[in-house]
Amino acid sequence: MSDVEAMHPLLLQGSEQIGALRIIRRLATGGYGAIFLAESETRGTVALKFALEGPSRDDEARVDARTRKEAKLLMHLAHPNVVELLGYRRWPDARRGYLCLIMDYVEGPTLSEWALGPHATPRRAVEVFASLARTLDAVHGAGVMHRDLKGSNIIVRASDGQPVLVDFGSGDHACTPPLTEDRLPPGTPSYRSPEALRFWLGPRAPRSRYRFERTDDLYSLGLVFHEVLTGAFPYPAYLPPSALLASIESAVLAPPSSLNPRVPPALDGIVLKLLSRHAAERQPSGAALYEDLRAALERADATWDAPLFPPRPPHEAVTEEAEELFDGDEDARALRRWMRRPEWPGVDSDSAPPRTPPTEPGPAALDEGPTPPWRIWMRKRLHALRAALRPWRRKGPGTPRGD
Repeated sequence: MSDVEAMHPLLLQGSEQIGALRIIRRLATGGYGAIFLAESETRGTVALKFALEGPSRDDEARVDARTRKEAKLLMHLAHPNVVELLGYRRWPDARRGYLCLIMDYVEGPTLSEWALGPHATPRRAVEVFASLARTLDAVHGAGVMHRDLKGSNIIVRASDGQPVLVDFGSGDHACTPPLTEDRLPPGTPSYRSPEALRFWLGPRAPRSRYRFERTDDLYSLGLVFHEVLTGAFPYPAYLPPSALLASIESAVLAPPSSLNPRVPPALDGIVLKLLSRHAAERQPSGAALYEDLRAALERADATWDAPLFPPRPPHEAVTEEAEELFDGDEDARALRRWMRRPEWPGVDSDSAPPRTPPTEPGPAALDEGPTPPWRIWMRKRLHALRAALRPWRRKGPGTPRGD
């Protein structure tokens, strides 16, 4: 068995060497990639993003080519609010190994996590989204579309509180050919724009593809803004495409300030405009959104400095699970985090925003395709490990472990 067949990125452990880089720990695992924190002698800590499948003649476009495309996209972008690509290589074989992107490590919480903390005031939220609007305008100006904007793909940098766009794995550039024949580009289903859903469900010419526009990214950003301000998604997240579109078309969206009284009413119009059913009714660009947010900030008063949500009582605080016990299932960890989200104490229960499960691709995915082979392999490994450990688990209080 060759080194490539015997080794897989998900088997990497702390202290292992990848050339001049030393693995510290795994940070996250997604459908097509795994991200590790590593130490470099010259750059300090960096992030390594591995494609979870190597180059393949049969299915090259699915994983390896997508990661190569992400590297090319990042080469077009040099912006302080976009994750920086430092280089890339293949591991463990320079020709047939798994592609690994070496990126600047952005330390800080995701925007979804940051929104639950005490620093998330209306003023700071608007400042963060104003910065995101200008960043998105620069990204679009470089001919790049992100195509998967959501709270988990935005990091609030700990050093300066600035938002940083990460994970361009679903992104596109005007000069790059499509990788698949899917009618819609890759992305998270519940964050798709109404016009994308209409294209998917409506009549269309054979082999026609949806043309992703700037307003699609802006709609997704509007959903994230709504989540940050209210703690909830405006529509049920796990609906199939037809039901999701019907919900969007029929809904009369409530102003965010009616869902969370700590949201200034001056933000209602901005959010509802971003979430307009028709692209022509939204802000046409990130620059236009920035101007709307800047104008709102100029009228802000002291009420904008109170946290968007009251802090949880100390007796309800929950310690995050230990990294060494993380089994690699990022979707399950996201669900556990969601289950621990606060119920917004101090907000009337009848008007409190309902909690919405994490909106990762699920049964409603439009273009998810077959389960990646690495995930099937990993599930089998985990099931075998759990079965082997079962006799060693404590049966009950005072019961010794089995032999």
